[in-house]
Amino acid sequence: MRQIDHYSWEMVDRLTRRLAASIREPFDAMVCVLRGGAVPGAILANELGIDLMMGMKVVQNGQVTGVGKVGVAYEAQKAVVRVPLNDVSLAGKRVLVVDDVLDSGETAAVVVDEVRRRGAALVKLATLQIKTYSSFKPDYFVEEVTNWIFYPWMSARELGEMEDRLRALEQVSEE
Repeated sequence: MRQIDHYSWEMVDRLTRRLAASIREPFDAMVCVLRGGAVPGAILANELGIDLMMGMKVVQNGQVTGVGKVGVAYEAQKAVVRVPLNDVSLAGKRVLVVDDVLDSGETAAVVVDEVRRRGAALVKLATLQIKTYSSFKPDYFVEEVTNWIFYPWMSARELGEMEDRLRALEQVSEE
């Protein structure tokens, strides 16, 4: 049975510092996938000495987990950019894209593609966690997980929505 793992600020800090220790190459800029990549991104930017940091918000409406469906990890509508990158030039820069968790990978792929489109010389993706069923793999990550994740920056509304989806999945699997 799936459950929701609750992460504290201390746990996120430890994971992010482990992630930073695994990154051994220099980067000129960082793009955080908003909102989830903002906190790990700030810690990573400090740890790695990256001064140029920006965010990009991408959403997937109608997210529905594929947990319990054979051969399907995740279903969602196409990712849409809600907050684009600003006009800072990324041409020739080595850019680290940061997010909290990689699920389907579509959101991260949209951001990575946009950074490449803006002329970055190198683009790498770093996440704290990756879902075991994700077909998209980041360049850097700390751990693979199967449960849903509730990070400390998430709202009570988001937690309630996760709990509702889990209950719905349990009902479907019982039928």
